[in-house]
Amino acid sequence: MRKKIFVTKQGGIGDVILATPILSELKKQYPDSYITLMIFSNAYDIVKGLPFIDEIFIYNKKKDGFLKLWNKMRGYDIAIYLDLSYRPALAGALARIPIRIGVSHKRGFWLTKEVPWQSYMDHTYEPYVMGDIVNAGLDLNISHEALNRLYIASATEFDKKDLAKKLNDSGVKMGDRYVVSSPITAFYLKNWPLDNWNELFKKIYHSYGLKNVIFGKEKLDYQWDEKAVIDLCGMLSLRQLGELVRNADLLVNSCSMPIHLSAATGTPCVVLYGYTDPCRWAPRMHCKIVKSDLPCSPCDGYHGSKCTDPLCMKRLSVEEVYKSCQEILSNDF
Repeated sequence: MRKKIFVTKQGGIGDVILATPILSELKKQYPDSYITLMIFSNAYDIVKGLPFIDEIFIYNKKKDGFLKLWNKMRGYDIAIYLDLSYRPALAGALARIPIRIGVSHKRGFWLTKEVPWQSYMDHTYEPYVMGDIVNAGLDLNISHEALNRLYIASATEFDKKDLAKKLNDSGVKMGDRYVVSSPITAFYLKNWPLDNWNELFKKIYHSYGLKNVIFGKEKLDYQWDEKAVIDLCGMLSLRQLGELVRNADLLVNSCSMPIHLSAATGTPCVVLYGYTDPCRWAPRMHCKIVKSDLPCSPCDGYHGSKCTDPLCMKRLSVEEVYKSCQEILSNDF
């Protein structure tokens, strides 16, 4: 009998990308299954069309009533909650889904299999943690190695042509080498000073002749070096971002969604860490880590952080980040 599996992963785009190997492995374990992924609308384009996801369900509790969620979850055999949302757990219970799996939380009463959060999970690669939760709930044996590769949807031909035009208009022609970065993350404690980014971009350009293509949600009020930097902030779709990263020589970034694009596309990356833990968030392959040596770093975890001033990021020097970039760009990595 074909199993219907309902998986929730409502959160940031990077969080959804990190869950993709779990979905891929579930489809391998249950090849005849029908897998529905519930996410926020922000991540829709990055996973739409992935072959191991049969349906994407967008739910916004501020706009959609509880009845819509309950009605959607009826008839499923397994619910896997890879986030901490309360409402889907309640809806799944009322929909009488026989197997309901998730981390212990205030919604634990509505689960049939509670997996306690353990201290090691704060310092273990996020897909491994999700894999351990699924393994415990379904008595599977998905290996950590199988979860190293992440997945994103491919860009359409229109996306590729439009991206090529935007790059060409900015001075980067098809086949040219370039470096990419998103200087600002969604959370200020992970940000490196913009002056440092600008200095790094200038050093890369003067040493290797590579322009640095920057991207992000919107334009920044900052004067970038005109020779070294191409500013495409606010101009690219999610799938175009994936294509941009795929064709780059290197991604340099703080811990944020773009590093998971690099893990999905195989592009080498240099990642700056302070507030967050590279053991939990850094790509497993083709990644060089530059991290703070402050005793309070990292401070992000299951219970959050009380930090208000990211000294750990401010103290990372341009020279040490540049040195890691050199190791990749000089083919010594």
